[in-house]
Amino acid sequence: MSSQQPSKINADAKYYQGAAKEAMGQAIGNQQMQAEGKAKKLEGEGEYKAAQTKGQAEGYKDKVTGGLKETAGQLTGNQQMQAEGNVTKNTGQAQADLNKST
Repeated sequence: MSSQQPSKINADAKYYQGAAKEAMGQAIGNQQMQAEGKAKKLEGEGEYKAAQTKGQAEGYKDKVTGGLKETAGQLTGNQQMQAEGNVTKNTGQAQADLNKST
């Protein structure tokens, strides 16, 4: 994995590049090419899982932050703060759900 942040898009690109290289190596009988393709696929899988974990953690952080803001709004009678907190909480939950490992 590079020094960049993990990305599902980059991970998918690496996976499919690796799959193509692995298949080409298998088709022409080049074991080194096949092994390099398999390694690239594994790199893509690892980056995808890292991106999922990062997205899920960010979602949970937003869920908690939003819940706190919503509660503060309720306690102070500030309806705008309460509504903003609710939106952040729900958005965070959706992001966490979207990034659950399968």
